[in-house]
Amino acid sequence: MKPKQKTMRPKLAGGRKVSSSSGPRNKNRAYSEDGVDMTLIRWMLSLTPAERLQVAQQSARSTQEMRNAVRGR
Repeated sequence: MKPKQKTMRPKLAGGRKVSSSSGPRNKNRAYSEDGVDMTLIRWMLSLTPAERLQVAQQSARSTQEMRNAVRGR
């Protein structure tokens, strides 16, 4: 089991933090004020760079497979 990494709070465009309140009820919010799904960001940040690359490659393969299916290949 991998040791748990300290998670940094992501910033949005313009340098704004995800949440203006650091209270306990907002610590584990599923969505930022702008509607970004924070669970996906936290999940991706928990992966190693190699694992992130695998996820991106699989996503690209799936997208290409769908495009090919639509085109009838």
